[in-house]
Amino acid sequence: MSAMMAGIGVGAHNGRSSERQTIAAEVLKLEARAESLEAAVNLLSIEKIVADIIVCESGGRHDGLWGDVGRSYGVAQFNEETFYRFVKKSGAGKLDWKDRNDQIFLLRWAVSNGYGPSWSCYDKATSG
Repeated sequence: MSAMMAGIGVGAHNGRSSERQTIAAEVLKLEARAESLEAAVNLLSIEKIVADIIVCESGGRHDGLWGDVGRSYGVAQFNEETFYRFVKKSGAGKLDWKDRNDQIFLLRWAVSNGYGPSWSCYDKATSG
């Protein structure tokens, strides 16, 4: 009888161990999902800041839009020198200062990498 009881004890122990492993695996899955959600929230936050900067700086207009007494251009109102300095820092390769998509790409990079305060509209974009 005690051999039978010992077998039951081992089976119960193995059952708990298996249950713990299942729970641990579920916890890992939940942690991975949480990290993925945090990354998505961060990306959306960056996109909102970029959109708000664009609205503030240019109202979304690009072609022929000059600001800062002719020193800044386009949808993100980049100064040419700043644009090419950021291109170099980003390692993005060949981008064109006067290209709308290149400006948006580089603005995203800048906001994502701590250079958002280079725009006068950054504080307004991040305060709301």
